[in-house]
Amino acid sequence: MTGPDMTGQRGTGGAAGFSSDTERILDNARQLDGLAGTAEAIAAELIEAVRAAGECWGTDQVGRGFAAGHMDAAAATEAVVGSLPEQLADIGAKLAETAGVHRRADEEIATGLPRM
Repeated sequence: MTGPDMTGQRGTGGAAGFSSDTERILDNARQLDGLAGTAEAIAAELIEAVRAAGECWGTDQVGRGFAAGHMDAAAATEAVVGSLPEQLADIGAKLAETAGVHRRADEEIATGLPRM
């Protein structure tokens, strides 16, 4: 970790003024893991509630017309909501991986510099 960069942020110094705060990146990755768990619980509850409602629009002509116009969109929405936890976890994992790459690069640079 180096001193503040030009924006006042503390980070790992790099070439051409590049700086990254690996601890902050890792903290954000951990937060996304927590949010993924929360999103999973919300998605499960929402999907269960919608499925429990069943065909609440009825089976008459009007109900079948409603279903024909809305079921595809409902299924697509369920797929998006259901995939959100995994997507958040994937982003968190990529952030953690990125922080590791930055940290290793900084360590390699630091060990390669002559001691003063």
